Amino acid sequence: MEIMLAMLAYISGALLNAANLDESRKLYEGFADACRAAGWEAYVPHQHADPVRDAGLANRVVAERDLAQVHVADALIAYVGEPSLGVGAEVAIALAAGKRVLVIAERQRKVSRFLLGLAELSPNLAEVCRYETAAEAEAWITGRLRAARP
Repeated sequence: MEIMLAMLAYISGALLNAANLDESRKLYEGFADACRAAGWEAYVPHQHADPVRDAGLANRVVAERDLAQVHVADALIAYVGEPSLGVGAEVAIALAAGKRVLVIAERQRKVSRFLLGLAELSPNLAEVCRYETAAEAEAWITGRLRAARP
């Protein structure tokens, strides 16, 4: 009998400076559901260190926790439709560690050329999805993660 260990995806997206934090949380939770539909587990940072609920949590604690999760994750799902220094750092860290990275943003959003360039520099690790609806992005995530299962 073969035991399959769950693959883990880290959901990266703007929180502290999100234009609408409630909508952002909902989007990231939808991405996590898409991961679970592919048979993966998902680490969603705001569920562990929400900028409102956990505002008193020390910066160092947040950084240590999230860095550890990026390192143990098998893939990083990066929503880049809103500028975020944290997301850019997480993408760079994940790529440097040889992790699969799925970069996601609405089709009409302006996205950092540097960040998109990082994905282009790592074609064996990174893919970019420009989408019209959240459901389209979720379906894309599920498909890519199903294909990536060993």
